[in-house]
Parts: sequence; structure tokens; C-alpha cells
Amino acid sequence: MKNSTKVYLKIERESCFLTLEGKDGLKEIFYAIWELLAWNDGYFYEPVEYIVDGCKEGEEEFITRSYYVTDEKWKISALLIGRANRDISEDTITRYMEIRNKGRKEQSMNKSMFSSYFCLISKAYANVNLEHRLVLLMHICDGFAIQFLKGTSQNNIGNINTVLNQLDIKKKYKEGADKLGVSKSRAKEALGHTRNELTHYEFQKSSLGSFISDPSKETDNMVYLYAFYILDLALRVSVLETIGAIVEDEIKEYLLDEHLDWIRLEKHLEEDCVIPRNVLTQMLQRLQEGYGE
Repeated sequence: MKNSTKVYLKIERESCFLTLEGKDGLKEIFYAIWELLAWNDGYFYEPVEYIVDGCKEGEEEFITRSYYVTDEKWKISALLIGRANRDISEDTITRYMEIRNKGRKEQSMNKSMFSSYFCLISKAYANVNLEHRLVLLMHICDGFAIQFLKGTSQNNIGNINTVLNQLDIKKKYKEGADKLGVSKSRAKEALGHTRNELTHYEFQKSSLGSFISDPSKETDNMVYLYAFYILDLALRVSVLETIGAIVEDEIKEYLLDEHLDWIRLEKHLEEDCVIPRNVLTQMLQRLQEGYGE
């Protein structure tokens, strides 16, 4: 890096090796890279060895916030955005540190906004119910759009959809919503109304919950989880692209297809999966169901 810091980063399967060599700002650079890996991979790597100047120290030394420990259920379900090509460079590290560390002193809420996202997937939040988790994610998306995507505080629905659109290049979000009983024509609008409903506890006739509560519909609670998964990915993509990382359209389509396959498998739909490993899972699922008959 320009300040002469040397960074060595290597990832093999589920193990990550990170070495920093230099004099100034090493901890700040370390946390920036650790968090960038979380934005790419969807969870924080668990520290197993921590060595400073050749001396081993306790791994707990750098878990300075509880949100650096990811809840296992989110780690298991996380999808990789960067996969084998995580865009972690001096430019992305520097840009991330510039926006991540701005707090009230700088008349900014960035620090709180980013930390709030990490809390959502942390072990400390393990018992928080899905509705509360979803509405907090929607607030974060709302704030992120205002701060970085030319959103406006007068348009909560538009702000959430602005973040969603960073991922939803093939308009596949509506497909998943439709499979869960939410009409395509109202699927995006429902996100903003859900945010307002869960924030103010005022029933919104066009929210996701309104479809669940309607006895004439067969919508189930998977719709909340689906919305959380998709907005989570959309926010991660938005953050990475904001700092200059490139997320290819092919990767965005893959992320959406993974969740469409998840719905197909969970609801045992006749429609075929498209991701190869899900195709195999679906074949086995159908064979077992046939055997049961």
C-alpha cells in the first residue's frame, strides 16, 4: 500500500490467512479487511490464531465488538458474492475506511449504520424475531440509499427498492414473491409498506404481512425470510459497488437463482431448479417422495 504496509491475504476452502506488515494504522486496516470479507462472504471468519511480532496472543483480543461473532445459522445460509474473485485492493480498503469510520463527530451516521448491519447477523442477535430483524434491515437500506444512492428521506419505499435494484437486474425478486403468494404487481411496493407497518405498528393493506393475514391467500411466513435474504444480498452488493468493487451481472443472477431454487425446494414445487447442486438435491427429493408413495 502507499503507506508501505504490506498485506498478504490467502483463502483456502473455509480458512483465511491474513498477514499485515508495517508501522502505522495496522489495526484499522485489519478491521477494514475483516469487514470487507464479511460483506463479500456474508459472515465473519472466526479467529483461531492471532500472532503479533512473532508472539501468539489471545484471539479474543481483536473481537472488540460482539457483532464480530456471526450467528451460525446465518453463516450456514450465507452466499458468497466475491467467490474466488473478492475485489479487495488498496483502493477498496481505503474507500471503505473513509466511509465506514464516519460518526457523529463527522456529522455522519455511517458508523452506526454499518455496525447495525453486522449486529443483524451476529450471535448476539440470535434470538431476535424475524419481523424486528427485517424492519431493522429495511431501515439500514433506507439510510444507505439516502447516503450513497441518491435516495430521499421523503421516499422510504423508493429508497428500499433502490437498494434492491442494485441486485435485481433480471427482475427476479418478483418471481420469488409470486411463488410465495405475493402478487408480482405489488411485490416491490410491499417492501416499503412492510417497513412502515413494522415501524409504526399500523396495519398496511399493501404490506407483505397483509398477504399472510388474508385468509383467502395461501401465503406463508417464508415471505418475510425471503425478503430478508434478498435485501441482505442487495445491501451487500450495494456496499461493495459503492467502494468501487465490481460485482458481475452473472453473480447477481446466480444469487437470485439460489433463492428461487430455495423456494422451489422448500415448497416442493414442480418447477425445476437451475443451480446444478440444487438440481441434484431436487432429484433426490423427488425420488424420496416417490419412494414414500
